[in-house]
Amino acid sequence: MCLPVKFTDLKKLYYTLVIASLFFLCVKAQENTANSYIPENFEALKTYIENTNRTHINRIEGKYSSKIKKAFKNQDEKMIDAINDSTYFFHPTIKSNLDAVLQNIYDANPEIDSKDFYFFIKNNVIPNAACYGDGRYEINLGLFTSCKTDDEVAFIICHEIAHLVLEHSLKSVTKRYEDLNSKETRKKVSKIKRQKYGRTKAGRLLVDELYIDMLDHSKHSETQADSLGYVLFSKTTYQKNAAVTSLKRLSNEDDIYFDYDVKLDSVFDFKEYPFKSFWLEEETSLFDTDEEIDEFRLSSDTIRTHPEIQSRIDKLKKEFNIKSNDASAHTKDHLDPIKTITVPQSIQYTIDLKILDLSIYLLIQQFSEGLMTPEDYYGTMANVLKQIYEARKNHKLGKYVFQQNSFSDEKTLNDIRRFIHNLELSEIKKIGQAFCNAHSSKITNNEDFKEAFQFFKDLN
Repeated sequence: MCLPVKFTDLKKLYYTLVIASLFFLCVKAQENTANSYIPENFEALKTYIENTNRTHINRIEGKYSSKIKKAFKNQDEKMIDAINDSTYFFHPTIKSNLDAVLQNIYDANPEIDSKDFYFFIKNNVIPNAACYGDGRYEINLGLFTSCKTDDEVAFIICHEIAHLVLEHSLKSVTKRYEDLNSKETRKKVSKIKRQKYGRTKAGRLLVDELYIDMLDHSKHSETQADSLGYVLFSKTTYQKNAAVTSLKRLSNEDDIYFDYDVKLDSVFDFKEYPFKSFWLEEETSLFDTDEEIDEFRLSSDTIRTHPEIQSRIDKLKKEFNIKSNDASAHTKDHLDPIKTITVPQSIQYTIDLKILDLSIYLLIQQFSEGLMTPEDYYGTMANVLKQIYEARKNHKLGKYVFQQNSFSDEKTLNDIRRFIHNLELSEIKKIGQAFCNAHSSKITNNEDFKEAFQFFKDLN
């Protein structure tokens, strides 16, 4: 949905960037998996990326065109590097089913010039999508997991296509340069430089002001894309109230994405080795205070993360008289086959990157929601426990699993992190053994489970 970065305060901006950066870490495709991180048509895809970027840059005109072109320059090389670094996922089942949804949209909207469109699937569990403005789009794995129907996926795609039609990407960058180089901004910067005292505070106030202005522009762009996106979507055969439900899927309170209650004290509680409450206890510090110290907070409390989803939903319903309680049948003909690939891939990618706290979260959540078979769940969880043990033994656990982040509102992830870091090496091996013992009867032929089971048997 082209969600802007959160600016309520810099501590959460920092945390958001840390989370986002995890999904750009380099991890080469592993030979022993069926994951397709590098496409078979890589050379053709490189040519496409280079050509679309060049064409896009050549269309840029205006007062700040040279600076704007510079901002877009080398975007093709960055994307090619991202492919080499396994940022994207290529799979024929996803492509064929996504193409079917796209074709429905294109057939209903022949005025859309889609010949240069390409949808990249991004190895990211956050439910989101993005438009580059030149025909390239991204859809996160997490979006497929969050959506429930083809109809919802179709509306989000129409929303992203609307961003391209309305040239929001280029307009956003142009506005940024216009604001930063305006006479008014230069005058304010010059005044701040002349101040003898309070320059830091004044500088923050100016940054705050510019952020608010950019965010207002972003809100306007999002609502525009909602409206035009719905016009495109309404011409398709998909159920119209999916425009509302798809937006609700992307709604999150205070940018908390991982809010499923994982109930660690149930998952890792065994008759032979009961769960210990102190595994979830928070360490205390001499510097703990009752009042949270927030040195990074921006001066304004009016900055919000993105256009409030509910406001956008209300506007869309009013503008097009959408009935959100419409009981018309929705289809999952193409989303269900996609999910059979994206659900395990979301987990596998976190394991490849050794983001083991997120691996545990996704495993518990997706198994609880019926998106994983017991065979896959128990096998993969046993493998994750094995990796946690090895990371702890090799003194690398802190490299892969962050400590609890007091700047974060992600309570569930913090609980998992606290649990992992509170475990001693001897406790991890006992949990691993107990987990495998408790669930071995449910496994028929899972190599990950067998390997982990033998690993913990040998340890104990």
